[in-house]
Amino acid sequence: MENTRPDQSQQTETPLNIQQPADPHVLDFFTMLARYKRLAIVIVLLFGIGFLAFTFVMPFTYSGTTTLIPPEKQNTGNQLLSFLSGSSALDMMKGMENPALDMFKNVLDSRTISEEIVADPEVKKYFSTWDTSSESIAFKIRDCLTSEPLRNQMFNVQVDVNTHWFPSSDEKEQARKLVPHLAKLFVQHLDVYNRERLMTTARNTRIFVEKEYNDRLEQLDSAYAHLQVFQQEHKTISLTDQLSAEVTSAAMLASEEQQLEIQVGAAERELAPDASRVQLLKQQLEETKLQLKKYDEGGISDYVLALKNVPELTRQLARLTREVKMLETITAFLRQQLEQERINEQRNLPTITVLDSATVPLKKSSPKRSVMLIIGLFSGLIVSVIVISWKKFSDDVKSNPDEHKRYKTFVGYLKRK
Repeated sequence: MENTRPDQSQQTETPLNIQQPADPHVLDFFTMLARYKRLAIVIVLLFGIGFLAFTFVMPFTYSGTTTLIPPEKQNTGNQLLSFLSGSSALDMMKGMENPALDMFKNVLDSRTISEEIVADPEVKKYFSTWDTSSESIAFKIRDCLTSEPLRNQMFNVQVDVNTHWFPSSDEKEQARKLVPHLAKLFVQHLDVYNRERLMTTARNTRIFVEKEYNDRLEQLDSAYAHLQVFQQEHKTISLTDQLSAEVTSAAMLASEEQQLEIQVGAAERELAPDASRVQLLKQQLEETKLQLKKYDEGGISDYVLALKNVPELTRQLARLTREVKMLETITAFLRQQLEQERINEQRNLPTITVLDSATVPLKKSSPKRSVMLIIGLFSGLIVSVIVISWKKFSDDVKSNPDEHKRYKTFVGYLKRK
């Protein structure tokens, strides 16, 4: 009986002559570059020279920086003037913040300042070579400016002036000289605006303080009259030494209450009711009222006599005397502020200190030829790798067409189209 089991030699064998594709290796990349090194060098040099030559025809940029010191936050020792001058107790607690820096940036970046600078003959002459319209020149002037508040409470004004393409030596010289001139114009217009703002603020503050002062004068005259009538009717001239000292202390506290009420009124006119400054002032006002109430009902200390415990006539005399002393204090306070604001209203002095002025730049800030050369060489290297890879692939297609049938079919289809 024949053995029908197939022979082991007749079984299907896995062909051993099929070569698996080799894994790509980094050496293959360098081998390819070494093979076409002349082509790679030519492409890299062409790109480097091209980028370097491009820096001679592209627009030149010249830059200059002016460093400013903003005016210090005013603190004259009283809370009303500090608040009306733009700072409050909350700002003082914050310490290093200065709202003038943000105000400087907003003013310099505004369209109004650029439109005012357009009127300068030198600026208009230079920028009118692009476009003669004032709106276009103002837009270009704003593009020249970069304003930046610094952490050390200073302010930088940087001006960048660009030339045309293919700039001539005369145009380069004009751009260089325009840098400090344009920076100076920005600083001058900022100072003018700041002066007008401070004078307007002082005028509004003077009107407000003057009204409060006149009202308190009328109240003081009325208080004097009531006190005089009371003394004449009851034959009472003065208080005891202890009660007089207490009345003086209470009057000072009452005058502080009046000052805080004035501040709250001014704050509510300028800010939202829930603003932090308004809330802080109201909190201080409530604390002052609570302390003043203790003089009437007791609780200051064991050695301070509560006003409610003294005889009726003495209590009435103490209240009238305290009213007079309080109005005298607040009137003197407002009189001092009124005189100060009258001086500020007439003051027209420079408000900005220039630490470092922009000078005529000796060198252009851009383009930087060394950077452009490096970019050109790197770009050339990338392009050379792409070109060499394509060339290697094309040679492989020609030498092994059977392995690239799909590619040749795709190219043939594109040519038919």
